[in-house]
Amino acid sequence: MNGNDIIANDAFYAKYAMDLDRAAYAIGGGNSLMAGALRSRSTNPDLTWEKTYQTNVGFDASLLNNRLSLSFDYFHKRTDDMLVEKPYIATIGEGGYCWYNGGSMVNKGFEISAEWRQSLNKDFSYSVGLNVTAMKNEVTDLMKDIYYTWGGGNGIDKSIVGHALGSWLGYKTDGVFRTQEEVDAYMARYNVSFGSPAVGRVRYVDANGDGEINDRDRTWLGTDLPKAQFGLSFGANWKQFDLSLFFSSISRDAWNNSKYYTDFFPLWTGNHGTQLLGAAKAYDRYLQTGYYDSSVPAPSIDNNNKENEGSDYYIEDGSFLRLKTLSLGYTLPKNIQNKLKMQNARVYFQAQNLLTLTSYSGADPEGLGYPYALPRQYTFGIQFGF
Repeated sequence: MNGNDIIANDAFYAKYAMDLDRAAYAIGGGNSLMAGALRSRSTNPDLTWEKTYQTNVGFDASLLNNRLSLSFDYFHKRTDDMLVEKPYIATIGEGGYCWYNGGSMVNKGFEISAEWRQSLNKDFSYSVGLNVTAMKNEVTDLMKDIYYTWGGGNGIDKSIVGHALGSWLGYKTDGVFRTQEEVDAYMARYNVSFGSPAVGRVRYVDANGDGEINDRDRTWLGTDLPKAQFGLSFGANWKQFDLSLFFSSISRDAWNNSKYYTDFFPLWTGNHGTQLLGAAKAYDRYLQTGYYDSSVPAPSIDNNNKENEGSDYYIEDGSFLRLKTLSLGYTLPKNIQNKLKMQNARVYFQAQNLLTLTSYSGADPEGLGYPYALPRQYTFGIQFGF
């Protein structure tokens, strides 16, 4: 069992701050103000550390004259008395925020690694390694006061309890409206109080099945926590040549924040994506044919359809396979090294982030959000010793 005290060291105490703006008072009257103190945080005398209970079970094995190495680890990590802040009612006044022990969470999963090493003859040897990690996270309990609000809940009837930390709450969508007939049928079927259906606009799903399209249709859409992570390494030596490759991969969903700026014309005033040019041409074709043939919403000067609200339109498959490192080297033969009075003389070429396979349309599937795309790097080098 481990403790967690990552919050401020003085979180246990009530705090007051001198403030001339909000706590000043003209003692004795007149225009001369004296700075006063106001409460900036309340105390919780029952506050304790988070408590994390972790159990690991695993084994390591070497087989076939050490050519095959295996490792397996299963872990179960339960966190109780999670440190959280909860909203406070206005009648408490200034400084009502306070830390509480208010929830529980579970992380569980496994890690497997395997490596095969073999020498086929005196000139050639190779190795292949694979590791796989899979984990599931779940918030299992929250205190009553924040049960439907903390972690992204809707404050009414949807709690993050039972879902992963960082899960998204938003609207499910079903593409865009292609024809006016689709819009008319949708309006006839649903009582619409959220959004403004039209050709080229995102179509929202009646997630709770009550025949209405409103904010009660927001539901849990998943998380960008990895479902599984993979690593694959390969190494080979042939005479004086050596080669090594390392691949990394993650399987997960991803929230592509950049779509807010690239796909929706009225949501901000900066640059937009070139896909809006294609959407504009698709709308021109719709005016001629009656069918909108783009999956990107049509350009619009307003946001009546509330497309700035979180929805699965922003969610993509964020899985990827990346060749992280490739290294090729040549070590000078011993007789040449001896003549040059050198040791371990080696010439090499190395490349990083050489290849990425993904369907994710954002800048980089490995670092979500607004990262700089990882550059390809090429290095030529010489290693030697005297």
